[in-house]
Amino acid sequence: MKSKEEEYRQLFLTEALENFEELNRLFVELEKDISSKKAIANIFRIVHTLKGNAMGMGYDKIADLAHVMEDVFGAIKNGEVVPDKELVDSLFRANDKLGGLINAITTEERVSYLGIKTKLSVYLKNAREEFAAGGSKVSEEGSQEEESEEAEEESKDQGSGIKFADVVQIPVRKMDDLLNMVGELVIERDRLISLFGSEGKSTLEFERIKRISSNLHYGIMNVRMVQMGFLFNKFHRVLRDAASTEKKDVELILKGTEVEIDRNILKIISDSMVHLVRNAVGHGIETATERKDAGKPPTASVTLSAALEKDSVVITISDDGKGINTEKIKEKIVRQNMVTQEVADKLGEKEIVRYIFEPGFSSADKVTEISGRGVGMDVVKKAVESIGGQVLVDTELGLGTSVHLVLPSSLALKGALLFEVEMQEYAIPLTYIDSVTYLKKDDIHQVADSLMIDYQAQSIPIVFLRGLLEVKNLDSIDQNMIGGEELKTLDTDKELNVIITTHSGRLLGLVVDKLQRQKEIIEKKLPKPLDNSRLLSGTTILGSGNVCPVLDVASIMDVLFQSTVKKVVS
Repeated sequence: MKSKEEEYRQLFLTEALENFEELNRLFVELEKDISSKKAIANIFRIVHTLKGNAMGMGYDKIADLAHVMEDVFGAIKNGEVVPDKELVDSLFRANDKLGGLINAITTEERVSYLGIKTKLSVYLKNAREEFAAGGSKVSEEGSQEEESEEAEEESKDQGSGIKFADVVQIPVRKMDDLLNMVGELVIERDRLISLFGSEGKSTLEFERIKRISSNLHYGIMNVRMVQMGFLFNKFHRVLRDAASTEKKDVELILKGTEVEIDRNILKIISDSMVHLVRNAVGHGIETATERKDAGKPPTASVTLSAALEKDSVVITISDDGKGINTEKIKEKIVRQNMVTQEVADKLGEKEIVRYIFEPGFSSADKVTEISGRGVGMDVVKKAVESIGGQVLVDTELGLGTSVHLVLPSSLALKGALLFEVEMQEYAIPLTYIDSVTYLKKDDIHQVADSLMIDYQAQSIPIVFLRGLLEVKNLDSIDQNMIGGEELKTLDTDKELNVIITTHSGRLLGLVVDKLQRQKEIIEKKLPKPLDNSRLLSGTTILGSGNVCPVLDVASIMDVLFQSTVKKVVS
């Protein structure tokens, strides 16, 4: 993995060389039309940007030369200097020196630039004095004298050259097209291996093509990976604006900026993170008076962190504010007729907190520019779950709140567990799997209208997936339709294959007919009109050529949870 500094350096080089080439084009345009305001404004903008970027990276020589060029064009814009052929010639040479200094970052060659820098400085000084004197001519001997120290080196590198960056910028669309084609190659590879393997031929003959195609696939995936720092750094302004609006003193802390993730995932969840950061400032962080009364530092903090866990990247947005008041949430969900008081009293803190993800829920007492935690949380949940992720919340009253976004590191390839139900193969992404276990009839207990099992010192619900897949109307699920009746006729000694799935802090056992194997899959979205399915998130093609549906664990858990609450309420 490249260091953060190296990646920043490569980005600077790419942009700086693009600036160099654009300046060459603009100087040609200026030479043709010495009064072109558009060319003058664009040149000023580019050298100003280049100067700032170079200063930020510590490339002082580039910044010095760009600064002088910026001053020259600032004077031209202000009417203090009228560009002529001599000045344009000097600017071409200055730009050549800029290109040399930029390339020297990689080649470490010595590039002389003081002569042209001095010439431009003296030219500017003389032009300003002439402007102030009303047109009197000032000698430029000083510039000629200063420039002579580099005359010999100037003669060695006369003329413009063509320079290329070591980084090529490729449109994301083209990368996605390449990744799709490689995905098709992997599917075809697996099909051939399955076909010839079934004929008794050794799959060793395919090991080389398997290795090459896998390396190609991961190579293209790696190109789409970016460091979290490139997203996190954008939040300095987001937090500053939110804190200014709320009149609160808040600092941003970044951790795990070197963790890499698919850039397409960042695009999808960036708006969600803006919601979370603004909500943390608007509702999570106390006022200055409240923090003082609570014995907290006057400056609050919001922390963005990223970490790798198995096949996932976990992004956490934390604040050291007052935490989520679960009693306040309980009052609101009862008032809004989401549950009865009786049901609300039986819910645990984590179950109550989950209601902040319900559409329209808000814990704010009044609507402001930055409303309370909960506004937009349903949008956050949908965005994260649309890419196979999940949202978890940890909160402690008086100490703060952390929202964890558990995301796949890539959208292109994901680990999955394959299994069978009614002779049909299905897949569940590994990110949703807690474990796999084997149970018998006596291990399953019926509690009220639900089937439950004991798992890791807690009772969790369990359903027979065969029955769930046969349900036509998910809004009126009957437990007997998803396992109750089947359990009654089950042989006592029959061993059940159970996948323990996890989502948003909940656990659910799924009884399947047969467990197969783990496999990396390429998931494709369901075609219309199947894309509205609440049980499936997509499909993949197996080596056998068969279509394999991918279960939407998040949606399944939401349906079952809502169904249970409705029954209790009614």
